[in-house]
Amino acid sequence: MKGGVGFPWWLVSNNTNLKSLNLQNCSLSGSIQLPIHHQDHRQKGLEFLDISDNEVYGSIPPHICAFLPNITYLYLSNNQLSGKIPKQLSNCSLLMWLDARNNTLSGEIPRRIWNMPRIGVVDLSSNSFSGTLPPDFISPYMQGVYLSRNKLGGSLSEKEYVNYDLQVLDLGHNRFTGTFPTWIVEMPRLTHLLLNDNELQGEILPPLCLGQLKLIDDSHNQFFGRLSSALTSNNVRCNTSKKDEVYFIDDLEFTTKSNRIIYKGEPLILMSGLDFSNNHFFGEIPPQIGHLDTIKVLNLSYNMLTGPIPPTFSGLISIETLDISHNNLSGVILTQLTALNYLSSFSVAYNNLSGKCPKRVGQFGTFDEDSYRGNPHLMNCTLLQSTPKPYVTQTPTDDEYGGYIDIESFYTSSGVSFVLVLLTITSVLYINPYWRQVWFYYVRVTTTTCYYFVVDHLPVSTRYKVWEPHV
Repeated sequence: MKGGVGFPWWLVSNNTNLKSLNLQNCSLSGSIQLPIHHQDHRQKGLEFLDISDNEVYGSIPPHICAFLPNITYLYLSNNQLSGKIPKQLSNCSLLMWLDARNNTLSGEIPRRIWNMPRIGVVDLSSNSFSGTLPPDFISPYMQGVYLSRNKLGGSLSEKEYVNYDLQVLDLGHNRFTGTFPTWIVEMPRLTHLLLNDNELQGEILPPLCLGQLKLIDDSHNQFFGRLSSALTSNNVRCNTSKKDEVYFIDDLEFTTKSNRIIYKGEPLILMSGLDFSNNHFFGEIPPQIGHLDTIKVLNLSYNMLTGPIPPTFSGLISIETLDISHNNLSGVILTQLTALNYLSSFSVAYNNLSGKCPKRVGQFGTFDEDSYRGNPHLMNCTLLQSTPKPYVTQTPTDDEYGGYIDIESFYTSSGVSFVLVLLTITSVLYINPYWRQVWFYYVRVTTTTCYYFVVDHLPVSTRYKVWEPHV
């Protein structure tokens, strides 16, 4: 035990009709110790078990499914579990939701986990799993796969699936290689796709459907080609019909306002964004991106994009973060962008833009020079305050005078200061007799001390030539 409360398995053993047990964030500690004779203590009624956000450590018991044969929802996240996932976990034939994120589990993910007949959501993110994924790791009825922040590798492009329910696929922060997995675009209900921070390369073909996907993060890879070839809004091929809200969705990590933020709950459901930053895309920005009137984040920075900023960007009426910095864009900054009322983070830095910077009105009154830096042909981008400053008389700086100091003024101010100090001391001594006596006493002591110090340190031949004060 590491402190806290031990795992209360007696709650399960003594309540045979218990269907749901929520022990989330209850300061539990220790390992998961099931009864030795689990076959004699099978809890057929328990369907929901949540022990997340505790300090439970050790391995997942291999016979957990024998003890809980009808378990449907199993939450083990945010603990200190270690070791491998037991293959016997696939014996939980009714399991629909497995959440073991944010632990220290390792090894390969058992292939049989992906073949459980009713499994819908698997969240094993933020662990230390390694190896490759099997060709059929997405079962026909899977709705959400979360495997980010592991050490998984191999190619994703050699797999083929027939899945009509997958809505969330998060494979970010791994070591996947190869080309873009073409089977992804065949998922008609996919709304959240995160392949960021891998080693994927090549063109994104066939193109992703802008009208279907709410959140795309393909950043920090080695994708190349034209963005116009990677994205489409073709209603014939894309499923743009109204989709059911993804209320089951788990936590997702996405970059907003230059910060990596974890979204969950209602904010995640409302979140939408497109991040293709840190790749090798070239060519012009597709104008159809400007038709995404519900998108909140658009990040195309650190690519090789050219051409002007599309006029359709004025249609990004919900945009909060717009980053197209570190490209080769040219032309002017559209004045229509000042009408984007929700824009709170904006950067066009390090491009080849020209003309005048937008007027500092609305949200653009909050952006400083860093938003425009690295565009030598931009004008009127000096930092100004959005509210008027009180008038202050401007005096030249030392740099403007080449380091010159007015010596006459310096001597005058120093002399005046010296005289004021003397007058102050004299006034105090004149007004206060006690301080006057103390002052003259210390003057006499100091004079005597200095005299004897000099006498003691002078050679004998010169001592008698020193004037002696009358004490």
